[in-house]
Amino acid sequence: MSSFTPWSYRKGVSPLHRMPAGFKLIFLLALSLASFIPGTGIFVFVIPGAIATILITLSIVAGIGPGTLLRGSGPLFVVVIGVFLFQALEFPPLGLNLQGLRESIVFCARLGLAFAAGALLFSVTTPGEIRKSLSKAEKVLHLEKLNLSLSISLMLGFLPRFFEIWENLNLAWKSRGGKKNPRRLKVLVPLAVERMMLKAAETAEAMEARGDKGKR
Repeated sequence: MSSFTPWSYRKGVSPLHRMPAGFKLIFLLALSLASFIPGTGIFVFVIPGAIATILITLSIVAGIGPGTLLRGSGPLFVVVIGVFLFQALEFPPLGLNLQGLRESIVFCARLGLAFAAGALLFSVTTPGEIRKSLSKAEKVLHLEKLNLSLSISLMLGFLPRFFEIWENLNLAWKSRGGKKNPRRLKVLVPLAVERMMLKAAETAEAMEARGDKGKR
């Protein structure tokens, strides 16, 4: 296993690490949304190709490496590909809808780009930096009473937390001789959901103890 958990922060002094967190959040979120822009003909591949080039370049600048951006996406793609392949099947008689298969491949590519953009964001930006940047935006827009910075930072913080929990469960599964098969997902997914719910409850209790109940 890699020493890095998917979507976890990686210390560095690259230009991307030193950029303002707010700018990185907006830019990489825009890239994620742009990857799903519909297109026809050659533009179906031009836009995702351009986004992939940008992400690869940025990952190299950050000293991370393009391949690591998709680490942890396996289970997600297995489910998505399975669903779309099922939709591409035609019967009776048994056949394959090539148009449907093509759309499935394009969608998976777009999903991969959005996943990679999120991984890159959290690899070069800490949740604390994101919250600080959002707090500054709140002050400029005079939205302090809404406390959106806390809500958004907590929501974003749970994304890398999920992968941390998933990696720990996978490690425990492998240490007990478990194999990569459908049973692994059947066992580990409910455990991951349960631990995420417990983590959310613990966070809520900690906020209440600090007197943040009214801010949530």
